[in-house]
Amino acid sequence: MHSIQQKLHIGSDGLLQIHLPEARDTDIYVVIVYSVSLPKPVEALPLAQFYGCIQDETFTRHPQSEQSERELFE
Repeated sequence: MHSIQQKLHIGSDGLLQIHLPEARDTDIYVVIVYSVSLPKPVEALPLAQFYGCIQDETFTRHPQSEQSERELFE
């Protein structure tokens, strides 16, 4: 059994072409597992860019309770 992993392009006709040079004039079993490529992730913007972005005067941050003491890792 052989395994190949490649990034391939599927044309507008929906056909995927895979070249197997070691398999000629024979029957084979094929299992296809595919994942659609996701768009590139958006780069993180600096937090300072968002300072003062809320223009609503009624927006308030409610009081926060003190964080409890945590056990230290060794």
